[in-house]
Amino acid sequence: MKQFTNLFFPSFGSFKGAWNQVSKTSNSRIRFIDFLKVTGLLLIIFNTFYFLQFEKSSGEFIIYNRVILDNTLTPITWVTVGMSLFIFSTGFTNKIAWYSNVGRDGSQWKFLTDRVDSIMGTVLVWIFFITLTLNISSKIIYFPLYITNQEDGILTVTEFIMWPLWLVSIYLAVVLFCPLTIFLHKKNPYSTISFLIASLVLIDNIDFSISLSYIKLFNYLIFWLTVHQLGYFYADGKIFNFKKRTFAAISLLSYSYLSFLHYSTSEYLSVSNYRLLSFSNEDPPTTIYLIASVGLINFLLLLREEIETFMNRQNVWYIFSTIHSNIYTLFLWHVAVFFFTSYFSTPVYLYVLIIFVSIFVFGNYERKTFRLSRSLIKRVNPLQPWPTPIKARLSYSNFLLAWISSVLVIIGIFQITLGGVGLSGFFSLRQLYIFSGNTFEAFIRIIIGLLLLNVTVRRVDLKNQLLVLAIASQVVTLLIRFQLYSSITSLELYLGVFLVFFYLILIFNNRNYKSLV
Repeated sequence: MKQFTNLFFPSFGSFKGAWNQVSKTSNSRIRFIDFLKVTGLLLIIFNTFYFLQFEKSSGEFIIYNRVILDNTLTPITWVTVGMSLFIFSTGFTNKIAWYSNVGRDGSQWKFLTDRVDSIMGTVLVWIFFITLTLNISSKIIYFPLYITNQEDGILTVTEFIMWPLWLVSIYLAVVLFCPLTIFLHKKNPYSTISFLIASLVLIDNIDFSISLSYIKLFNYLIFWLTVHQLGYFYADGKIFNFKKRTFAAISLLSYSYLSFLHYSTSEYLSVSNYRLLSFSNEDPPTTIYLIASVGLINFLLLLREEIETFMNRQNVWYIFSTIHSNIYTLFLWHVAVFFFTSYFSTPVYLYVLIIFVSIFVFGNYERKTFRLSRSLIKRVNPLQPWPTPIKARLSYSNFLLAWISSVLVIIGIFQITLGGVGLSGFFSLRQLYIFSGNTFEAFIRIIIGLLLLNVTVRRVDLKNQLLVLAIASQVVTLLIRFQLYSSITSLELYLGVFLVFFYLILIFNNRNYKSLV
């Protein structure tokens, strides 16, 4: 119990452990990928503090995106598309992890478990503390439950503060599709990436009727799978087949096209929106967002060797890795810090101090689990390709359980992202596109999803007990929903019934297997 609670409390020892990891880093580590990951998240943080602005007026707390007020800031958003850099870097790490885990006598469900766990530990700690912080703060100090945006619309404070969870949802979504996208990349990488790009551009530019407008939502998935897929080309060395001038040409063409549109049309071209306006290039992602992302990624690929040399300097690597060991905590908390410091008119010079205190207080878990994994140290290039992988162990029941459990975690994260930390009631119903749900159901889905996801790998002896618990939780949530609202949507009912029957089938399969043994 002590080891568990220590993960939630501040500790200087975790800083020491992270520094020990840094001191053991191999010189052959591909530090360019670490640079992309950390820089991507830092750019998102920069955008928050640079583009967003609060104003108190007639009792209202109004949030502005400065890009709307000053169109000359739009080009800055094209070179700060940090989320694309982060997802590109995870494409690399997920491909390497696939070879390391699945290709070397591993299993597909263990791959899913490891990749989901790599980020969810920090997220769960953050959700725990942010739930306490917001619910306690609302009782002892006054702060608004709603924010007015530039369109005079109403945005809940919790939805604004929960915005960083959108990146977590995107990461989990691309991990879910890794088995498929890696298979397609292995069979025909160029056809796969071409199909994804063509699909995204067509869906974005076709004017669908109102009844078919939901098709636009597919670009949430297609766009990030495209960026993630680009990371595969770096992992298997195919990207090194292109010369530097190719990267320079693609980057130049991308930014030239965006600049031409900026100065010749009145089209909205900003890619830093934070879900504050009804029109956006991020919700869902558009062709403009893709062009900006490709431009920035190719520009950094052009400078890859210089960045590697810079990162190999000992002092630089120590500073950078210290940020790396706290980057998820910093990213998750930065919007909350920005909101509270803006609302209480905190002096600018205290921003850095408050951020450091937040990292120390809430980042203990991330620092304790920080690893510069040896599996990512081997250099990948066309002259020294990865060996042909051993055929992965396959169990359809375990893989489906791991996949569906991951889906439950994503749905729970979505619901919490839309303001679900109990500030307006743990049972208050909210809409999530075609789903509906509340904070209670979100927490249950995340907990059950993570328990089932991990039991397929670590505690097979508890599998049936947890499946029974999952069935009970599903029945209880449906009964509570019906009791409180006297109705359940058809989709929610079908999903609940499907999950119950799926869990029952797995229980009977497990019993039959034991009886045969």
